Amino acid sequence: MEIDRREFLKKTAAISATAAVGPGLFSMLADIGCSPAVKPGFDETQIAAILSNALTRGGDFSEVFIEQVTSLSFKMSERLFSTATIGLSKGVGVRTVDSDKNGYAYINDYDFSGALEAAKTSAHIASVNQVTKIAEPARVESPGTVTVKIPIETVGEKQKMELVQKAEEVARNYNSNIKQVDITYYDQLRKRSIANSNGLRIENEIPLIWVVIQVLAEKNGVRHQGRYRISAHQGFEFFDDNDIVEAAINAAEEAVNMLEAKPAPSGVMPVVLHPGWGGVLIHEAVGHGLEADFIYKGTSIYADKLGKKVGSRLVTLIDDSSWPNARGTTEFDDEGTFGRRNVLIEKGVVIGFMQDLISSKMLGVSPTGNGRRESYRHYPIPRMTNTFLDNGDSNPEDIIADTKKGIYVKALSGGSVDIISGQFNFIVREAYLIENGEVTTPVSGATLIGKGIDVLSNIDAVGNDLRLGVGICGKGQWVPVTAGIPTVRVAKGITVGGSV
Repeated sequence: MEIDRREFLKKTAAISATAAVGPGLFSMLADIGCSPAVKPGFDETQIAAILSNALTRGGDFSEVFIEQVTSLSFKMSERLFSTATIGLSKGVGVRTVDSDKNGYAYINDYDFSGALEAAKTSAHIASVNQVTKIAEPARVESPGTVTVKIPIETVGEKQKMELVQKAEEVARNYNSNIKQVDITYYDQLRKRSIANSNGLRIENEIPLIWVVIQVLAEKNGVRHQGRYRISAHQGFEFFDDNDIVEAAINAAEEAVNMLEAKPAPSGVMPVVLHPGWGGVLIHEAVGHGLEADFIYKGTSIYADKLGKKVGSRLVTLIDDSSWPNARGTTEFDDEGTFGRRNVLIEKGVVIGFMQDLISSKMLGVSPTGNGRRESYRHYPIPRMTNTFLDNGDSNPEDIIADTKKGIYVKALSGGSVDIISGQFNFIVREAYLIENGEVTTPVSGATLIGKGIDVLSNIDAVGNDLRLGVGICGKGQWVPVTAGIPTVRVAKGITVGGSV
């Protein structure tokens, strides 16, 4: 459901007049027959029938995925709250798995007869007619790695809007060259219930908060947009530890600093990556190649690298879907496998991959809790969660001081990666020269070109200041993730594309 600007201003004015002590816009869901209190799902007899219908032609197992997502978002632009969206998405996906093939169908409601038809459709993937028995159900409790103190649905929109207003004002007043501030606030509650023919029954409900701040600065015809994002699977207490005002200042600082940027140099040179979302380079150039669907199909550069050295001894790469409350945390994945700390590369040696149920069967290993899906409309595939290069022993200041000449990359924008070769090309959004051990002049127009394995092999310094940056990852489906690194220096192996 979308509300136009005029209607939204009426609603928010009414909320303001009544102090917004209750969940104002969320209550509108009930007004249109979309109450968040609706309990998704079927009874056990119905679940068993759906699972059985999905196996009428045989198959390894069947699965029912039931989901309901309620959401609220609004945007502040030009000092006004311009748009608001409240939403309800609910439905059921039914899957039949036969070897490494997925038969999948879904419905956009909780209609039992519709779910049975979806099951019959998914069953057509099976290649032989056989009887696959349904195991007795065994309910499993969620591990509780996402904790909530202040449920987001109990917080009035006025309080959420006041946070955004305060951040917008601080960013706008940061510098006279600031021309525009846009802030988007989004939160959601996602309820999942998973059942499969192996007997698994598990469910949970977790919140997600996501704030994106964009600040445009302009001076003498030069324009730059700074950006900063904060997010977590957490209740409204998230803002106790994540200062939205500080996030706004970070975005404004980038926008203003880059107005003075000089053309970036070009050539192979040391690159020092800023902690946090600088880890997206590792995420894209290395992480995707360690997702196990690419491994068992032989399409990744890392397909034959298990047990082999691919990086320096300073490189330990981890995917941890159990990191408390992080944006990429799942408690359990979208197949019902518990999240865990999964070491992918240890001291430069590949020791594991990110597995879902299918890939783990094909490779003869255990699943790692990486079977993720965008929604009930999608079947799960191996995906990253919270992926990061682990801390080293170096002081970040010492890494920079020890770099005579190079480039300090603070923020990356878009890029492209070839999974088969590991070749990448990234656009740099914010960067600075390193001269005689000091970060100096901002530079613009830089790109980073190289291969993932070359980057791993040429990391010669790793800081002790690991941070996770937040983002969205696409692989035919969109899922929330974090990517993180401490301060990292790549001595060589990256070509900086510039104009000088």
